[in-house]
Amino acid sequence: MRTLRRLNDRERYYGLTWPGWIAAIAAVGILYAAVRLSPFGARPTITVVVLVLAFGAVMVMGLSGQAIGPGRYLIVIWRYRRTRKQLVVPDAPDKRGLVLDTAPDSAQEPLGEVLTA
Repeated sequence: MRTLRRLNDRERYYGLTWPGWIAAIAAVGILYAAVRLSPFGARPTITVVVLVLAFGAVMVMGLSGQAIGPGRYLIVIWRYRRTRKQLVVPDAPDKRGLVLDTAPDSAQEPLGEVLTA
């Protein structure tokens, strides 16, 4: 008989564990209360509440060690924003010995056929 569970996995019921079901029921309760108590319309209230709940879920998942943490995620975003967006031709070969002799001309004709309709 084949099993698809690992030893430390919890039982799943319709795809969620018991803590997952409790969190889903709590989220639905929060959404229902927000729609009932909000002075705004249902659509903007649902949108804001779902976004806040999703942000909270992402933070909890990141802190649980199962995914990238919020601190590492913010560092990655910061590094990406700091990097140069334009690639430049290197002056020396990289560690594999690859380098272009010169940068290609931007006005150069494309190689191959250009199909027109």
